[in-house]
Amino acid sequence: MTRLLSIPLLLATCALCFVAGYKLGKESQPPAPIAAEIIAEQAPIQQLTDTSGQPPVALEAPKDQPAQNSFAVRAEETLQTFFDKNERKLVAQILEVTAGSLKIRRQADGAELELPVAMLSAEDQAFAAYLWAQTPTKSDSPAPSRSMEDKIWDELFK
Repeated sequence: MTRLLSIPLLLATCALCFVAGYKLGKESQPPAPIAAEIIAEQAPIQQLTDTSGQPPVALEAPKDQPAQNSFAVRAEETLQTFFDKNERKLVAQILEVTAGSLKIRRQADGAELELPVAMLSAEDQAFAAYLWAQTPTKSDSPAPSRSMEDKIWDELFK
């Protein structure tokens, strides 16, 4: 008889502990800001809800001061700190940017790796997209012209 009572009592105790832990965990952690909200706060946008009756005005940076894009400032840094979707941290130097990945040199051991953009957090994915948009295409830069002497030397020493 005591075994029959101990199993439901054990299950009820486990359920109460789970609920209490869940509620305490939710109360102690503030909600993390979404990357889209952070970017929206930094971007000059048009006000959508205007109660004054006047037409909305787009916010712009003053013309005498250059616009400070947070991605542009971040792109100037040599070492970048990336976070994945599980908020794991990676400090690396960007070597090359492609549409779907970043070629990086990890600071911890100097290893060169291909880092898929899909693994990164939303903010770092937006930064990678910014870097990709800033890279010149191959058609923008003319191919370096080689002299006839260089071509001959290359043929001789294949």
